[in-house]
Amino acid sequence: MILKPFRMWATFAALTLVLAGPTATQAIAEDDAYPKKNPLAGNEEAIEEGARLYFKWCVACHGKHADGVSRFGDYAADLRKFWRGYPEFVRITLNGRTDRQMPPWGGVLDEDEISQIGAYLETLQLEGAVWVAH
Repeated sequence: MILKPFRMWATFAALTLVLAGPTATQAIAEDDAYPKKNPLAGNEEAIEEGARLYFKWCVACHGKHADGVSRFGDYAADLRKFWRGYPEFVRITLNGRTDRQMPPWGGVLDEDEISQIGAYLETLQLEGAVWVAH
């Protein structure tokens, strides 16, 4: 099968976009993917479930007080001082941070579970923490 030049170019461009991953347009759209404030903040049931999930999945690295101190040492983020806002909390939890040795949890936790963990962590926040995005 012989492709005409335009069709060949279009096929190549589409394949390049797929292989290249998210584009700048997708990254911009992603900024609005999550609400600025955790929809489960202050919900007692969500906080209770978030605590259970935190102690199941997060405690090993972030410690029993969410201060970043665990049996492995003092190397994880102190989540009581989280300052990036709720949307970034969801993104970091889903995608991980390879620069900080945090694995992606997107295949393990869904967005509701992440929101529940966030609701729990908000109850532990210290002065200066920012859970609502500006």
